[in-house]
Amino acid sequence: MSQENVEVVRDFFGDTSRFFDVLDEEVELDIRPMTPGYQGIIHGKEAVIEFWRDYSDTWDELVFEPIEFREAGEDQVVVIHDQRGRGKGSGAPFELRSGTIFRLRAGSVVKMKFFPNGEAALEAAGVRE
Repeated sequence: MSQENVEVVRDFFGDTSRFFDVLDEEVELDIRPMTPGYQGIIHGKEAVIEFWRDYSDTWDELVFEPIEFREAGEDQVVVIHDQRGRGKGSGAPFELRSGTIFRLRAGSVVKMKFFPNGEAALEAAGVRE
């Protein structure tokens, strides 16, 4: 099942319409490792979609470019990705290489956890370089 999960993630990565389609109704989004001081986990498909749209709306341009997809057990996929864009209004550019763990069940994403770098995501998933 793990290679199938990699293909599910690869298929939606960078295409929010496909991304939203594979979210489980009870999906959890954990951005605490990326945002020190943020205490919550976002629960539910509608809340995750709303968060994602709000985040995307803060940028004039926002691109996620996958660098590596890695199996991490039967139900997890780690993606190392570049994120870049320009701030809305300011035009200030940014670029960041980060990592995300996606947990899947029956072809749906049930949990996502974002990390400030790929190494942290791989370590949290129990996958060493």
